Amino acid sequence: MVEVILNRLQGVKQKATHKWLAKCPAHDDRSPSLGVRLADDDKVLIHCFGGCQVADVVASVGLELSDLFPKQASYGKATHKPRFNAADLLSLCVQESMILVVALGDCWAGRAVSDEDQARIQRAVDTLFDIRQEVRKWR
Repeated sequence: MVEVILNRLQGVKQKATHKWLAKCPAHDDRSPSLGVRLADDDKVLIHCFGGCQVADVVASVGLELSDLFPKQASYGKATHKPRFNAADLLSLCVQESMILVVALGDCWAGRAVSDEDQARIQRAVDTLFDIRQEVRKWR
């Protein structure tokens, strides 16, 4: 969306990565006084150093305030719908952690770990990493 906005402005000059200056279309601007920046979350931030309101700037180029925000914005909600209930994941974490605790106790006691137990330990570790990956998607 930032490209659409920049294409509707006059005197656009890129000042840095994702930062531009342009002539403000909401007032008689002889030199660029409108700052435009693309934020990390794909929001377009606009500031007129001459004092114009953002709504006036956006309206003067035929857009609406909602055009400054990404269409899929969730604002504080998970961007990925959780496939699992958090309580269920926590319960599974506890269960898999207990497998590791028992295995560690056996190792400390000097007991040999069978091939079957080694496979189960590896499944516990893999499950815990999978849970971590799933939870990271919720951000």
